[in-house]
Amino acid sequence: AAATALVAGCGATGTAAGDPAAASAASSAAPAGTPAVALPGVGRPAPDGAYTTTGGHTASIHALRGHPTLVWFVTTWCPSCQAGTKTMAGHIAALAADGVNVVELKLYKNLGGPNTPMRGFVHAYAGAAAGNSHWSFGTASAALTRTYDPGAYLDIYYLINAQGQITYINGSPGSTMPQLLSAAKALA
Repeated sequence: AAATALVAGCGATGTAAGDPAAASAASSAAPAGTPAVALPGVGRPAPDGAYTTTGGHTASIHALRGHPTLVWFVTTWCPSCQAGTKTMAGHIAALAADGVNVVELKLYKNLGGPNTPMRGFVHAYAGAAAGNSHWSFGTASAALTRTYDPGAYLDIYYLINAQGQITYINGSPGSTMPQLLSAAKALA
């Protein structure tokens, strides 16, 4: 079943997407001056797009099918992204136990902020947990960033089931980890 979505994080306004008014609000909760655009939706197929792994390889969202996956878009300068990565380090084993892989991607050009390399960010905030085989890192292409983060949220994630359907959307796992763990367990 599709879970209720809440979009939160640095610069984003939290909005529930379980009711008709919320769907409209979720698309307009972008920072001032950003055009209102819709996010990919819960219950819909996850759109494809390319990203580059920290190892320099090109990968795609469609290639993640077959395993439940959390695709998480961050900026390396956002405090909630930094805190969320630290929190994820403490919970990656629980997600892995439920069969969920995590792909953490720096948004294209870091949304215009200071462009800290993803490897340095991972080293600073994920620590030894970054070696968990269920957690990978990379940088989103411009097209992937536009598709999954048209409102320029600094910290947003999508939980995608093994069939490639989006089942849950939220942000800032540093403050939403209990909800994320519950949504992930529902996929197991």
